[in-house]
Amino acid sequence: MNRIRSRGGKWPALVAGAVLIAALLTGCGSAAVGPGGSNEVDRSASLRIAYPVTQSLDPAQAAEPAQLLIATWPVYDRLIQITNKATYAPMLATGWEFSPDGKALTLTLRHGVTFSDGVPFDAAAVKANIEYSKAASGSALQANVAGITAVEVVSPDTVRLDLEEPSTTVLSTLSSTLGGLMISPKALAGNDLAGHPVGTGAYVVDSFQPGQRVTYKRRTDNGGIWDDATGKPATVSIDTFGNADAMSNALTAGQADLIVWSSTTERFQTQIDTGRLQHTVMGGVLNMTGINFNRTRKPFNDPKVRAAVNYAIDRKSLVDAFMPDTATRVQPWPDGLPGFDQAREDSYRFDPAKAEQLLAEAGYADGIDGGEIAVANVGSLRDVAQAVQANLAAVGIKVELRNVDVYTLVTQWSQGQSDAELMYMSMPSIDPYSWLQRLFVNPAWTPGGNAEIAEMATGLDNSTMSEQDRAAAIGKIIDHATTNALYAPLWQGVGGFMSSPKVKGLDDLASVNGGVADLRGVYLTK
Repeated sequence: MNRIRSRGGKWPALVAGAVLIAALLTGCGSAAVGPGGSNEVDRSASLRIAYPVTQSLDPAQAAEPAQLLIATWPVYDRLIQITNKATYAPMLATGWEFSPDGKALTLTLRHGVTFSDGVPFDAAAVKANIEYSKAASGSALQANVAGITAVEVVSPDTVRLDLEEPSTTVLSTLSSTLGGLMISPKALAGNDLAGHPVGTGAYVVDSFQPGQRVTYKRRTDNGGIWDDATGKPATVSIDTFGNADAMSNALTAGQADLIVWSSTTERFQTQIDTGRLQHTVMGGVLNMTGINFNRTRKPFNDPKVRAAVNYAIDRKSLVDAFMPDTATRVQPWPDGLPGFDQAREDSYRFDPAKAEQLLAEAGYADGIDGGEIAVANVGSLRDVAQAVQANLAAVGIKVELRNVDVYTLVTQWSQGQSDAELMYMSMPSIDPYSWLQRLFVNPAWTPGGNAEIAEMATGLDNSTMSEQDRAAAIGKIIDHATTNALYAPLWQGVGGFMSSPKVKGLDDLASVNGGVADLRGVYLTK
């Protein structure tokens, strides 16, 4: 179990990752701002964002990567970037290569970059950061870098990471804010990272109110901004608003330029049509939502009952009503990762008669008590759960719903306290091995784990394996998971944003890893 945790599980990060994403998806709103003017970049503008702000900006105190990214993207860059097409791309590292045996990774670093305190970014800075991360005892940060055993400075622009074993998960680490985020070595020694981050990004922190607000101002040092796509607004502010109405009101009153959005746009269509409001879908997101079964308890220990649930759910109607900007999902695996097969999406068409047939074959011709579904008490999931409950009742599956605070739900589910849960099926990574651990093996998400899939997944993170062989092996696992109805997925996607029409760059986001966007390329026009 410890081996899984260090290589791909990263349990602390995963648990809090779902919590963070849950908080983001509660956002909705409208606006009555005026239409945008020219397309000229307004370099004197203040970009005001409504996003939940973390209590600390110190990676060693962060529960998971996405939460830290929300509040620190203006100031911190990472070694590797993740694109909105779920691929790795250069950032502070311009290239990387595994050794033939897969037990070392050599990074070529970007030349001429400086931290905002004047310290140069180089291989020594990378070494200092990773050693700081490894010494962050008991943290999610430490767990993320556990597979790195040593760091060697080869040259000022080259660094080698020695690995515990050949594993692709190191790339996930280096693209994460927990492991790949680079901090000034001088600041690392200052013990003030909670409120005063110092990075290579285009901004420096101006003020920080834990859990409430963080403001940044653009760097003015000569050559301080190495990425021309960043640093366009003069200042950036990120504010926490208590609920969807508060965010909507902030946008309407001109107190925010950008809010998260995850529901139908029907009631705002007039404002969109008149150009006073802009709705942007966050594409390329791997995050899924669905029903997780407790297969250690009846009746969901029976694959025919689980399959009946899948046939009973009218996914298209659910998505049309509650998440119109997402795609229905049947296989428990996101489009965008190797092993996804569009043909599997025909596995469980909406077919109530088939569901009733399977229940009869399982010995429940007169119906069945499915027990309790614990529902994450966020966004539209309560309404979704009621629609699912009606779908199941129509074929003879009776379930009770219990709305649970998402933090509590994560804990209770890992203890096996419910028969099923309606929850997010995601993690902030594009590493397929880590996703296999998250969805099928890690007992924090799968009560009792899954020894069969754990065995099937062994070695699939080996960096010496060809991507073709890896995808084929993953495909066999997803075939098994789909055939045995290990989940009842509902949709893939998280919605997007509502914003002033002057906000640009949302259609080409730097990253949407974990359903949380890196907004480094977003700006305002005049």
